[in-house]
Amino acid sequence: MKYTIVYWYLKILSLLRLIYTEDNKLIDLLRNEKMAEIILKTETRKTFGKQNKSLRKNGIIPINMYGLGDSISLQVNEDILYKTLKEVGYTTPLKISIGGKEETYTLVRNISTHPVTDKVIHVDFLRVNLDKPIEAQVPILLINQEDAPGTRGGAGVVTQGIYEVTVLAKPLEIPSELTADCSVLEDLEMYIYSKDLNLPEGAELISDEDAQIAWIQPPRVQVTEEEMAATTDGSEDDEDGDGEAQDGDSSEENTVTEEDTST
Repeated sequence: MKYTIVYWYLKILSLLRLIYTEDNKLIDLLRNEKMAEIILKTETRKTFGKQNKSLRKNGIIPINMYGLGDSISLQVNEDILYKTLKEVGYTTPLKISIGGKEETYTLVRNISTHPVTDKVIHVDFLRVNLDKPIEAQVPILLINQEDAPGTRGGAGVVTQGIYEVTVLAKPLEIPSELTADCSVLEDLEMYIYSKDLNLPEGAELISDEDAQIAWIQPPRVQVTEEEMAATTDGSEDDEDGDGEAQDGDSSEENTVTEEDTST
């Protein structure tokens, strides 16, 4: 009886260990998964050039998929496209399905908009190999501007110089954004450079590492009333002098003109 209890105890312990291990694998899998897989459902497009105008009137947007093979002309529902673009931006891979069959991993490469209405009129998607690093533009977000020591007492305000950098990474390892912590800006002589950004493992900075991302811009110098008055007086004197010179020049010009006329 005693051995039976020990047997089942060890069995239960082994089962719990197995469940625990499998749960951890599942947790790790979910942790590594950036987001739920996004699939954009499209159809083959048979209209080109000016004919695409009729598509847009009916709520259909023309798109192209290129790279790693031939370019394919596709079309997609306008509302679905807008929703997808809002979710993925330029850095999150998504799958494109054609007619509900073929699925291909892509990245948004270019979004064309109407110059007046700003509505999306065309989108280019780039096919990607999930195992091959590619270049991507990643936006930069400034944080803790109000905590920058160099801005205290009205010494200045945090200014952003560049808003994105180019990184090289596998499609699933491209960060959606990079943050620059402005709390390190202690005075007007300090800058945050591209090389100061914390890139995730597997991502490499391609942009100029010495590009200035953020710094503290001093306020514009305020001129006192006395300085303004002194500047005004000086300007009036200069204007008088210039006026006399101009009068003299004008007389000489008149004389030459008269001589020329008589000739």
